Amino acid sequence: MESKKYHIVLASILFAILTWLSVNMLHNYVVIRHLPIVVEDLKPGKTLKHHIPRYVTIRFSGNGWLIAGLYVTPGLKYFIDASALSSNNFIVTSKDLLEHVKLPFAVQPIDVKPETLMLALDDYIEKRVPVVSNFVISYPDGYGPVGTVHMTPDSVTIGGAKETIEKLHVWHTAYERFVDLKTSIDKTIPLEEPESFSLTVLQKTIRAQINVQPFAERVFSGIPINASTTPPSYEVIFIPSKMDVIVRGGIDQLEKLSNTDFTAIVNYETLIHDSSGIIIPKLSGPTEVNIISSKPEKFQFVIRKRLQ
Repeated sequence: MESKKYHIVLASILFAILTWLSVNMLHNYVVIRHLPIVVEDLKPGKTLKHHIPRYVTIRFSGNGWLIAGLYVTPGLKYFIDASALSSNNFIVTSKDLLEHVKLPFAVQPIDVKPETLMLALDDYIEKRVPVVSNFVISYPDGYGPVGTVHMTPDSVTIGGAKETIEKLHVWHTAYERFVDLKTSIDKTIPLEEPESFSLTVLQKTIRAQINVQPFAERVFSGIPINASTTPPSYEVIFIPSKMDVIVRGGIDQLEKLSNTDFTAIVNYETLIHDSSGIIIPKLSGPTEVNIISSKPEKFQFVIRKRLQ
C-alpha cells in the first residue's frame, strides 16, 4: 500500500513539472547568444582588411520551445563567404543576418551587434615584433626583482592585413597578476588573443622568468669622480675626490658586485660653464640593482693646467 502511494506521489510531481513546462514554454522570451564568426573561402595570400570581431552578439525573441532550440542546435555560427570579396569595401548590415546564420527554427532576431561589418581584402604579410609583458606584480617588504622580466622568445611573428601589420610595433602577453612574490617565477604565459580576423599570432605562448630575491643594502666606498672629455692639457680636481654609494638589490646580486661596477662622471663642458663651483656627478651602475643614495652628493671642483 505504501509502495503504491510512493509511485502516485512521483507521478503527480512529474505531471506537475510537465504541466508547468508546457505552459511556460509557450511564453515569449528574449535571450542573447554570442555566435562565432567563420570566414569561408578566403583567397590564398589575402586576409580581411578591416577589424572583424570574433563573435557577433544577437538578441533572439521567441517562445520557450524555439529559444530552447537555439541551445541544442550544434554549429550555430555566423558565416562570411569571402570568395566574392575584393579590395573594395562591402558593407554587411544586421538586415543581412539570415544570409549568414542558418537558423533551424522560426526564432526572431531582434538586435545584432555590431550592426554593420565592413568587408574588404588586403595582402597578407608577416612581421616580427617585440613581446611586452602585461603583468601586475607586487612584492612583500624585503623582497624584490633582480633585473627585468625575461621572456623567451622576446619577439613573435604576427600575420595579417598589410595595412594593419605595418602599424603594429609590439605584442602583449595575456594579463597576469602576481601578488606578494617571495620566490622566482618560471612560467608559460599565453600571448594576448587577437580580437580581429585581420590578425594572427603565429605563436601562442612565451616563457616568462622573474628573478625574485630577498633585498638588502650594501655600501660601496671610494668610487672615484671622473670628468669626461677633459682636454689632455687640463685636469679636474674634485673635493673630495671619491664618494660612497648605497645600493639596494638582491643578496646574490650584491655579492657579485665591486667598486668597478659603478661610475661617477661629470662632463667637462658642464664644468667650464658652471659658476657655482659645486657639481653633482651622474651615477651609473648595473641595471639589476638600484642606487639609493651617495655620500657626499655634491662636490667642489678645480680646473687647472697639468704640470709639465
